[in-house]
Amino acid sequence: MDAITELTRINFPSLFLSVFMTLMGIKAIVSILEWTVGKLGLETKWMRKKREEQELLLQTSRNLTALQAQHLHDMEESNLHNERLSDSLSAFMKEISQSMAQTQTQISQIVERNLGEDRQIDNLMIAQREVLADKINEKYKLYISINGIPEDELEEFTNLHTAYKGVGGNHSGDAKYEYCMRHLRVIPVANKWLKPDQTIDNNIQEKEHTL
Repeated sequence: MDAITELTRINFPSLFLSVFMTLMGIKAIVSILEWTVGKLGLETKWMRKKREEQELLLQTSRNLTALQAQHLHDMEESNLHNERLSDSLSAFMKEISQSMAQTQTQISQIVERNLGEDRQIDNLMIAQREVLADKINEKYKLYISINGIPEDELEEFTNLHTAYKGVGGNHSGDAKYEYCMRHLRVIPVANKWLKPDQTIDNNIQEKEHTL
């Protein structure tokens, strides 16, 4: 009870003012001491620690600034590299597209040229087939008229038919060739220039002589 009574008698504003003035006095004394020590070139442990902390803060700030600058530089280099890479890729793709277009053009030209050559070959084969068909027909009529195949024309006639088949000859030429080879005899070279009537008479005579 007495303690409470004593507390009620304390002048708190005066007490707070006294404490504040005391702290301000201490701060002023410390500042004067720091100034004096600084002027004398002396350094207390507390001052050295404070200075080291300030230097550490400054160094950390410088490092952060340097890191930020390096980061910005790296970002710029990366963007520049990406732009160069993109330009190179675009140029490469453009070159590939041009090359493919040229290749397709060349292929089209080759195909057209080949088609033209194929048509020319087909036309030549048709013309050659007609010529060979006429030759076979002439030989067929001649051999029928003389009732035989001259001995020195037998190989030529066979080669003519082979060439005719090679260019796609039809059944008509085959039939004429097969008829001559199966039904007509081979005439010796000595009898080649006999007239058809003489050839027939010779054939009859040969048969009678055989009988």
